[in-house]
Amino acid sequence: MHVLVRGSWRRAAAIRPLCDGSWRRRSLHKSTETALNIQKSHYPSMELPQGNLVDLVFKNVSKWTNKTATECSVTGRSYTYEQLMEGVGRWGGLLAKLGVTKGDVVGIALPNCPEYPMILFGTLAVGATVTTINPVYTPEEISRQLSDSQAKLVVGDPQIETTLSEALRLYKCPTHLVINGPSSTHGSLNLQKILDDPTIPLVDPVKLTGEEIAVLPYSSGTTGPPKGVSVSHNALSANTVRFSHPDIFGVRPTTETQQEAFLCLMPFFHVYGIVVLTICGLYEGAKLLTLPKFDSNTYIDLIYQHQIQTLHLVPPILNFLINSPKATPETMSHVKRIACGAAPVHPSAARALREKINSDAFFHEGWGMTEVLIASLVPNRLEKIGTIGKLLPDVTAKVVSLTTGEALPAHQDGEICIKTPSMMSGYHNNPKATAETIDSEGWLHTGDVGHYDEEGFFKIVDRTKELIKVKAFQVSPSELEDVIRQHPDVLDVGVVGVQHDRLGEAPRAFVVAKDNLKPDDIHRFLESRVAEHKRLAGGVNFVEALPKNSTGKLLRKELAKMSADC
Repeated sequence: MHVLVRGSWRRAAAIRPLCDGSWRRRSLHKSTETALNIQKSHYPSMELPQGNLVDLVFKNVSKWTNKTATECSVTGRSYTYEQLMEGVGRWGGLLAKLGVTKGDVVGIALPNCPEYPMILFGTLAVGATVTTINPVYTPEEISRQLSDSQAKLVVGDPQIETTLSEALRLYKCPTHLVINGPSSTHGSLNLQKILDDPTIPLVDPVKLTGEEIAVLPYSSGTTGPPKGVSVSHNALSANTVRFSHPDIFGVRPTTETQQEAFLCLMPFFHVYGIVVLTICGLYEGAKLLTLPKFDSNTYIDLIYQHQIQTLHLVPPILNFLINSPKATPETMSHVKRIACGAAPVHPSAARALREKINSDAFFHEGWGMTEVLIASLVPNRLEKIGTIGKLLPDVTAKVVSLTTGEALPAHQDGEICIKTPSMMSGYHNNPKATAETIDSEGWLHTGDVGHYDEEGFFKIVDRTKELIKVKAFQVSPSELEDVIRQHPDVLDVGVVGVQHDRLGEAPRAFVVAKDNLKPDDIHRFLESRVAEHKRLAGGVNFVEALPKNSTGKLLRKELAKMSADC
């Protein structure tokens, strides 16, 4: 029998207690303003762990080895924490066998599934980096990410093996392909067989400083095409211990008599899914109940059957619950807290859900972005609906004027700028974009416009960025424009976001075209080239010319005005 927890897994990071409860009495009603209008967290500073993230996440795993770690909500396939740890060690052993080592990149193109954490943490254990890939991407989109990250191995779902094979053909670099099941082409490795293969030795996590890059998700940031966001082990560790503290979020670690189940609908390739659900969930010993996609017929049934106490939502799912007749006080009776993020939540929607299910469940709204992970959250027992909460420990923020750059006092809107231990190291191989986002004083400019109040609660009211927020996903207008321009009958194009009842926002294209081009021609052109959420659900409008300045730069604000008049 293999030893589950070897010496390196037992090392516990020294984490000083966050507070003794007195911070509420000291600071709840005090002004947060400092001399320069720099806002510091109300929480005491924490001693943050360093080193390999794997050691931190599983430092208490011996307390819940026989508890379920991951379970598929569709097939029932599941793994205990003991089996999860063996899978992590086995996957790390395979990587070592294939020559994937510290600093190399492994791509994961999987829907949410029980094996996802094994691949994630097994890769991190050997010091390699994970780049998370949206499994609905087209071959062209996947190949661009593989090329930019220089991935040496890709793990994918059987249903997209053909897509991945085509992406690797476009990538043109020797790359191992592993499929989570039998290969349809008989040329790929089978992940299930790998995890069951006793001849592959288990490996311990390698020692790291923690500054090494752990994950490389791709984000458009405040503008432009997707860029690799370099997030270190230390950044993820800092986020984990701060977010998971009971005074902030309130989820309790697993014990012999109780274990929370997290309904994992938020995709694991997204910062919400990988950080809040996967990393923080396993750190607390929770059961991750994975959903490969949203199913309106079963979602509420799963909440009831698995006695979900913490709902992790985005606004479209919150609205679904408000409107679904299946969401009742009985089916939602176990819910104690509702966490909603990825996009702004209207206060009336939050109150409507609680009234409908006749619940006093605590409503947490938080804020973050791929570049800073989680920066603020409505603290446990200090609810303030309509805000994104208070800054997490060791986070500093300022709100700067959009015209002068001056740091503003309370209740004045400006761009929110952040300093945090969980901030990205920079954009991968893109110093220009990094310098445009992180200034010379170390402030990361978020592109979000908002303000703070006297109690230190922040609120976002707008965005300076050009990004279109389709559900929880970012869509870059410039990326879409580049693709549409490849149509032989398109002379010029501009893309903006428009309000959409179902999606929140949707892309709309204004196209300067040759004669006889129709909207359906553009829609068909995009089908094989971009993921569904990037398609033009906001419509296609043909125009004689686009609004531009004297240097030829597209005036997107003018385009938005044109869109409002349509």
